[in-house]
Amino acid sequence: MLVLIFAAHQMVMFSATWPAAVHRLAQEYMDPNPVKVVISSEDLAANHDVMQIVEVLDDRARYERLAAFKISLHWLNRMGSI
Repeated sequence: MLVLIFAAHQMVMFSATWPAAVHRLAQEYMDPNPVKVVISSEDLAANHDVMQIVEVLDDRARYERLAAFKISLHWLNRMGSI
């Protein structure tokens, strides 16, 4: 798809993170002399006190899981845990 875009067009990429795969994609398809805008510092790291959980669900299960998650947040909030 990217090869069909005219050379005269401007392409812009936004990312909170810049993983190696995204960097390679940018190098391959974008201007060889990109402008990089960094807000704050490139030396920032993720907060190690934040736990990220990824659940891979099929389409049918995701709405049920979301409903269960909302219920658990409701009860945790009522108990003063969050």
